[in-house]
Amino acid sequence: MSFLAPAAFAALAIAIPILLLYMLRLRRREVLISSTFLWRQVVQDTEANTPWQRLRRNLLLFLQLLILLLLVLALARPFITVPTISAGKIALLLDASASMTASDVAGETRFAAAIEQAHQIVNNMNPRDAISLIRVADVAEPLTSYTADKNELRRALDSMSVSHGAGDWDTALTLAAAGAAGAENFSIVMITDGGVGAAASLPANIPQPIYVPIGESADNVAITALATRALAGQPPQLFAQVTNYGAEAAEISLVIRLDDVLRLSRSGTIPPRSQLPIPFDERRSRRR
Repeated sequence: MSFLAPAAFAALAIAIPILLLYMLRLRRREVLISSTFLWRQVVQDTEANTPWQRLRRNLLLFLQLLILLLLVLALARPFITVPTISAGKIALLLDASASMTASDVAGETRFAAAIEQAHQIVNNMNPRDAISLIRVADVAEPLTSYTADKNELRRALDSMSVSHGAGDWDTALTLAAAGAAGAENFSIVMITDGGVGAAASLPANIPQPIYVPIGESADNVAITALATRALAGQPPQLFAQVTNYGAEAAEISLVIRLDDVLRLSRSGTIPPRSQLPIPFDERRSRRR
């Protein structure tokens, strides 16, 4: 917490005379009386010769000091700096690739955690800022134009879904960089679990992206491509691709079933940050 007017704390010095008033002994005129039995409290106050007494518990004193403290805090104008990514015009890129389906973030998927992080950025944006939301999947697409409407951005975030392919970061960053034209303050925010490769290299006039990491582990393997085709007079063919996003080699076992019938079973080792294409030929399967 910080203060806009810290000099106001000098007013706490007023507490000193308040305390002194409660410590100062009252000087009373001496009067002869027949008995002091009913005047014990008066006797206690006049026993000491010094004009000061020990400070005692007093509710009124506590209230006076509390009111003084509140007044001083109000004059000091405290404020809290909220961390936010806000720079006038912001291109918010959210990773929706297959690797974001991993559930290693407090029991939820990386994609759900990324949506929550994006909501925080939207909630903390400056009213004068404008955000464009870009979904980075196998096809990068802008979901909103640059807008300061938080409700529109929230609706776009809530409607997003994760894909089953790799993220096209080259296209996404090209779309994001286009927003820098005519902007005095421009920034790119990437919410991702990694795997952007060399796509983060941008022209010199574009600031480097702000990277918001998602996920607790870099070890992640995903099916990033699955397609079929059928040529005339030939049985259908299936093509699958498995990608290893981790920094170490991964052992995989791929099993594909069609109507509860085993159609493909393949094992292999994928080098770090590499893909393993797995073609499947129906004729070869029948001979087996």
